[in-house]
Amino acid sequence: MKILMVLTSHNQLGNTGRPTGFWLEEFAAPYFVFKDAGVELTLASPKGGQPPLDPKSDLPENQTPAMARFKKDATAQKALANTVKLADMKAEDFDTVFYPGGHGPMWDLAESPTSIALLEAFYNSGKPIALVCHSPGVLRHVTYQGAPLVKGKHVAGFTNGEEEAVQLTKVVPFLVEDELLRLGAIYEKVANWQPFSITDGRLVTGQNPASSTSAAQALLKLISGSDSSIDSVEIGQKSYEMPPREGISIAHFLTVADVARSARFYEKVFDGRILSKGDSDGAPAYIQIANTWLLVNPGGGPTPDKPTVTLSVPDPNHINSFMNIRVADIQACYKLWKSRGAEFITEPIPKYGEIRCYIRDPDGYIIEVGQSTELKYG
Repeated sequence: MKILMVLTSHNQLGNTGRPTGFWLEEFAAPYFVFKDAGVELTLASPKGGQPPLDPKSDLPENQTPAMARFKKDATAQKALANTVKLADMKAEDFDTVFYPGGHGPMWDLAESPTSIALLEAFYNSGKPIALVCHSPGVLRHVTYQGAPLVKGKHVAGFTNGEEEAVQLTKVVPFLVEDELLRLGAIYEKVANWQPFSITDGRLVTGQNPASSTSAAQALLKLISGSDSSIDSVEIGQKSYEMPPREGISIAHFLTVADVARSARFYEKVFDGRILSKGDSDGAPAYIQIANTWLLVNPGGGPTPDKPTVTLSVPDPNHINSFMNIRVADIQACYKLWKSRGAEFITEPIPKYGEIRCYIRDPDGYIIEVGQSTELKYG
């Protein structure tokens, strides 16, 4: 197994006169994850040689076990000091590529035609790619099939809140979170500095330095054969995909009057990812929403496999089944989804150990949104 790690060569923090570069933990932790797995590693940077280290990443308060291990490993130090030139690297020579972060990549790798072409070559050839912290911003000019590679994909990256916390919001050339959203990604995040990585098909992204280990481990899973498919979502250590290769995956089926209208609704309001658009002749649209899938279908029938059943749009006031969305912060979801055009029947109301409210979709289906307050499950 061969992995290429790409580091920055940029060492100036904008116009501040202060140094920057790569973040040591974001290199050291993945380096040892890969080495311990027996991976053949190649380190590269735009200029070759020793990449610049962001000195802040090596402050006493930022020390980690992987960094301590690196400082005792002469072989690792030698490899880092002698990176090869990025322009000499070819995707065909490796199984995958991993980009550590730090602020440096926002200036050189994000705008590098060499890096852009390399990432596209990996992805276009069916190989996975992984980027952590600021490096997901390196994808800003990377395309796939004529669109931004991250469009419609679940991604993580350094948050606006984390950038504000280090007081560099006005210094960096762009904000990673804002840029990913602008490109049409389904951007996800957790609390500042907490570990969080996402695998969406062949794209692995991590939020911050603490996410370096999990991002590297997720990449290993993809290239070792225990990977998720392109239409999968990984939640914790369990991966679900559609169609499933083993076990089961659950999808919710809705009969709708207008497939395209319903697909747009679930895409806009709930950040759904349209996997297939369907048509009015009977093909359903498939939409990935969080950890589940939704099928919207124009209905009809009967059919040979259900000879007495006709599928039709329901009476909006007589419902016997509905989708239930569990949320961590119902007030935030209520505000966000209402701003996106969701029609709520009422505001969130306390009821039976939870706070809940209901949305009507374009066909009159109700969607329960609930936040548990006393319930252990749900």
